[in-house]
Amino acid sequence: MTPVVGLTQERVPGRPSGLWRLLQAALLPLVCAADTLGLGAAVQAANPPASPQWSAVRPSTVALTSPVWSSAPPLGSESGWQVIDTSRGVTSTWQAGPADVPRPPRSSELQVRGVARGYTVNGNPYPDISLVLPNAYALDQQFTFSGQLSGTSRTRTCKVGNNDSWTQCADGELFFELTPLKSKNASLGINWTMQSLSNRNTNFGSAQSMGFKGALNLTPTTGLAFGGEQIIQFDNQTDLGRNYYLLVSQAVPLGGGEKPAMLVATAGVGSDLFGYGGNGVLGSTNCIGGNNISSKNYPKGTDCYWGPVGSVSVALNDRISLGAEWFGYGIGAGISVRPFSDLPLTASFYAMDFLGNTPSYIQDTCTTDPSETRYYGRLSYSF
Repeated sequence: MTPVVGLTQERVPGRPSGLWRLLQAALLPLVCAADTLGLGAAVQAANPPASPQWSAVRPSTVALTSPVWSSAPPLGSESGWQVIDTSRGVTSTWQAGPADVPRPPRSSELQVRGVARGYTVNGNPYPDISLVLPNAYALDQQFTFSGQLSGTSRTRTCKVGNNDSWTQCADGELFFELTPLKSKNASLGINWTMQSLSNRNTNFGSAQSMGFKGALNLTPTTGLAFGGEQIIQFDNQTDLGRNYYLLVSQAVPLGGGEKPAMLVATAGVGSDLFGYGGNGVLGSTNCIGGNNISSKNYPKGTDCYWGPVGSVSVALNDRISLGAEWFGYGIGAGISVRPFSDLPLTASFYAMDFLGNTPSYIQDTCTTDPSETRYYGRLSYSF
């Protein structure tokens, strides 16, 4: 083999040659660095005067006298170099991209689960699907509890006087969900509602009630749920009815990647608020107790009516979505956002009754003709 040519130092008389010279040449960069950092004295102490002769060029620079060229031994197998056969191709882990890029999940690999009024895609929280109508997905296993605060600028039966503030007709409620029983594809939990958050018409803390929700994922993107809200009422102040529901939700990805754009639709049937007025076309059942707002004998009647309900939402990504819903009592449409990427916090803003007296039966409870637009909001946090 052809010898490799390398740079060594001149031999100084009275000193060993060979390995000693090679060692000193290897230490030359360290000596220069030490001199630059002001460690010249330590270097001189470590190298006696009989070492290779150095001449100062300037305070931070040293020069080796009389360098000569000599041959060095060839590199052996222990040098650490790897021989690559360029005649063989490198097989990629997937056909559409390089080997070091993860394969984007196919639509069949997406896992959609519920959280509050929103959902998750492969564990990533997305905004709300709707404001009033629940979704039908089993709860994502990483969550157990959610707290929701919702409010409206004006209840439909309230009219703001000429000299009054809009707050005289505003209203709100607290809604909590606890889901201790959950698996990959199923969940069962309870919910609690408190409707009176002021002393305007009822005492603060009144209108409390409880409900439940059971959900099952039939496929990774299809959910089925049966449940109810305000089912067990602790007083007679609850005025949103006993709202049972049977729902199906279907998600369709609109793109690829870890957090794709999504289309989610929910459809089914529900009672009382969902079957209010002319929407209760499916008939009535006994809803176990009175104070049902769809009853023909409200508030004493124990009957309530059932009707079709549905919602649709388009998520541009995991941070913002647009949606609309038909929930029996009215029609709503708006926007839902997640302000922080690393927090399961969602804020939704919807407009209601923006179509005037549509559906026609809302005119029976509206204080204006045509009905004026009302605004709703919901703030949710889950853990």
